Amino acid sequence: MEKLFENALAILKGKIKCNLFIQKCGKLPRFHGYCKLKNKGKIVIGNRFCAYGKPVPVMMTTEEPTSKLLIGDNVFLNYGVDIGCRKSIRIGNNVKIGQYTSIMDNNYHLVDVGDDISGKEIIICDNVWIGIRCIVLPGVTIGKNSVIASGSIVTKDIPENVMAAGVPAKVIKK
Repeated sequence: MEKLFENALAILKGKIKCNLFIQKCGKLPRFHGYCKLKNKGKIVIGNRFCAYGKPVPVMMTTEEPTSKLLIGDNVFLNYGVDIGCRKSIRIGNNVKIGQYTSIMDNNYHLVDVGDDISGKEIIICDNVWIGIRCIVLPGVTIGKNSVIASGSIVTKDIPENVMAAGVPAKVIKK
C-alpha cells in the first residue's frame, strides 16, 4: 500500500506520466527521473523493476486493447529506452537494457501494399544484456544469457549464451 501511494505521488508530481495505470506491479519498483506510459493494453511488471529516466524519459507504450507488455523481475531500463508494443513483448528476469535502445514489435506504418502492422511477438529471455543504442525489431527472440553489443540492430533470433553485434546483429562469440 505504501509503494502504491509513493507511485501515485510520483504521478502527481509529473515524474511518471501515464493515461492508464499498470495492471500489475511487483514489489519494490523504482522510477528515477521520468517514465512515460501509454497503456491501452496490459502492462505487467515484476519485482525490483527499475526505470532510470534521467535526463531522457523511459517510454513504454501498448497500442491496442490486446497488447501485452510483460516485464520480469530485476529488470533495469536506462534512460531513453523506448518500448512500443502493439502485439506482445516479453522481457525475462535479470535483463539490463542500455540507453536509447528501441524495442518495437511492429513497424507503426505500412511499407508495402498488403503489409500487416499488427506486429510480431518479441521475447527477451532471462539474463540478457542489451547495450547502448540498440534496436530490437518485430518477431525476434533473444536467448537467455546473451549480450547484444552497443549499436546493434537485432533483425533475427539470437541463440542462448552468445554475444551478438553489428547491423544486422550476428553472433560473434559463444
